[in-house]
Amino acid sequence: MINIEIIKQAITYTQNGKISEAKAIYDGLLAENPDDVNLLSVYGLFYVNIGNYDKACEILRKACGIKESFGTVSALGFAEYERGNFKEAADILEKAVSYGENPDIYNKLVMSLFEIRNYKKAVEFADKMYEKYPDDVRAIANKVKALTQSGKLLEAEKLCVEELRKRPDAATLWFHLGFLKELIYCDDRQAKECYKAAAELGNPEADYNIAVSCQKLGQFDDAVEHYKKMLKNFPSDINTITSLGMCYLTQKNFYKGYEYFFKRDKSKFSNLSKNFWKPGDKLEDEINVICDQGYGDHIMFSRYLNYLGNRKINVGTRTALQELFQNNFKGINFIAHEDLNPELQAVFIADLPYVLNMDFNNIPLAEGYLSALPAEVDSKKLKVGFCWEAGSAGIRTMINRTINVKFFEKMFNLANIQVYSFQVDDTLRGNERYPQMINLAKDFKSFSDTASALKAMDVVVTVDTSVAHLAGALGVKTYLLLPYASDWRWFGDTKTTPWYKSVEIFKQQDMISWEGEIDEVISRLT
Repeated sequence: MINIEIIKQAITYTQNGKISEAKAIYDGLLAENPDDVNLLSVYGLFYVNIGNYDKACEILRKACGIKESFGTVSALGFAEYERGNFKEAADILEKAVSYGENPDIYNKLVMSLFEIRNYKKAVEFADKMYEKYPDDVRAIANKVKALTQSGKLLEAEKLCVEELRKRPDAATLWFHLGFLKELIYCDDRQAKECYKAAAELGNPEADYNIAVSCQKLGQFDDAVEHYKKMLKNFPSDINTITSLGMCYLTQKNFYKGYEYFFKRDKSKFSNLSKNFWKPGDKLEDEINVICDQGYGDHIMFSRYLNYLGNRKINVGTRTALQELFQNNFKGINFIAHEDLNPELQAVFIADLPYVLNMDFNNIPLAEGYLSALPAEVDSKKLKVGFCWEAGSAGIRTMINRTINVKFFEKMFNLANIQVYSFQVDDTLRGNERYPQMINLAKDFKSFSDTASALKAMDVVVTVDTSVAHLAGALGVKTYLLLPYASDWRWFGDTKTTPWYKSVEIFKQQDMISWEGEIDEVISRLT
């Protein structure tokens, strides 16, 4: 029988910071009772409390292997969450809620599910948590997040406002309300005020969103200040580091921008090389170039491939781009990412300007650097390619770049033009709703098909997506509709871009309305 008083002494030692003394007690007890499940559970919690989650998981897994209990399974789920193993945490915590109910367990479960983007289950358990604990601010916040993820934005906003009337000091609800102001109304000024309220009430992550709002409003000095404030609290937060880099890059501060942007999350490519290029390294005689970021980046930064000299170059890219790139860059080997030789030095395609020390005053090949044979598209009218929806990005970015297709109805009805759809991922169902458009996108198998179709157009009207970059790289006349807060790659330019001579920018002047810019585009087509 284990002496409970000795365990209490170990707990007291832990609370008083006497970690080695506590550990000595536990080790002594376990030497005599190596398979005591209760002792193992307490010892696992000891390691949770001192932040050694690897050791906690090792001990708690042993305890669960002997006998599972609500407390032991819950503690293991918490430890896996803190290790960043969100999938394991979600599986374990889902089991924990079947043993017993606790708002802490539900909260960590919902958070884990959101982390792994299992939105269906996240919404399911957020609803259950809110039903069981309607006065728990975490349950309310998770319910708001679930409604947001389900597209029920106005319902989420209504719940936020109602609950804030009852509890105006709920920092996390101010945080969510700010995000909803962005998504519903594109109102970054109101969003910023909500985030500031969250920060003043102690939300440690609000500074990041304040920075984003400041950046979108063109308040770059304030944005930098809040990004740096965030980094004081979370010095390793990769999103903040990357966003700070993009804030500098937006201002064409090349070297300061890449100092941070270079550190962006590249973890999913970590197995592709044992020798990643870092500042100060020389390029070797044979290198791998890894295409990261989105398709638009692959296209935009591919212009730098011909500036890598006579060395042998292998480019890891997605299947949809391989044929187009291979036809345009002779002597370069384009293959799937997984086929790259990990023994070779590797650089990332979006880092090539930095690697080559070619700053934004020296952007090459703006006249175009890709070619394709025009597809056969017969029409006596002006042929207008059209793309209205951005994808492959977070919800904030996607909504910011996308324009509701119904705003272009006047364009569809112009007698002198024929509109051709280049919209592949059509969540707004524009192709279905406006059959007067000819849908070319449905037949695209790769970017070679897209390029050929673009070359057959007289002009392209597009939002900020890969079609804009491909049209520019092909030298096709393009009208690019950029949001009020545009991506760093377009800097702050409002009419032309140094990346592509054939692209004319129509920059949103009112963050809520596109009416003026769309009318100007339509007037150019008549």
